Amino acid sequence: MSIRFDADGAAALLKAHLKAAMRQLQGEFLRDAQQGMRTPEGAQSLHEGDVTDVAGIIAAEVIGGAWAAMDESGTGSLMDRSNPILEQYMQSDMWNPFRGKHGPDDTTIRTRPPGGRDIFGKPAKGSKRPGINLEAAGKVTPQPPSHALQTAARWMANGRMQAVLGATMEAFPWHRFIVVDLGR
Repeated sequence: MSIRFDADGAAALLKAHLKAAMRQLQGEFLRDAQQGMRTPEGAQSLHEGDVTDVAGIIAAEVIGGAWAAMDESGTGSLMDRSNPILEQYMQSDMWNPFRGKHGPDDTTIRTRPPGGRDIFGKPAKGSKRPGINLEAAGKVTPQPPSHALQTAARWMANGRMQAVLGATMEAFPWHRFIVVDLGR
């Protein structure tokens, strides 16, 4: 009689169970982030991306467009300057070159010159009088950041992810992979 453990079979099924757990967490993260968004456009911009397994790491993504980015980090004079991709955005042709003319921390929404692209990547119409403060003129209202994605990520990191993955490991049918050969 011999007893062995079918490690390959267990690893394959465990990977499938962990991917399912990550899909569950992805959905929870998405719903949490959507609920925390200040705008319906920001919430609708978020959606589930892929669940991938690369080099033994299972990752799930939630993807958002420009509306989600503006909701997360705020707009105009109220935007969060600690946004990690703000510098990249400011260096692109989507950034209005008249923002920042009144100091490096000036993110006030202003009329832009003709040409370039807007935050959605579409051609910007521009104005004959670029640089006018649209916030002060009452034409646009800056939006404070919701930090909905950061809040959802903190909730996941503060125990939710561990709870779901722990429950997945506890419920896993390890016993199915113990193979007993009675030698008959």
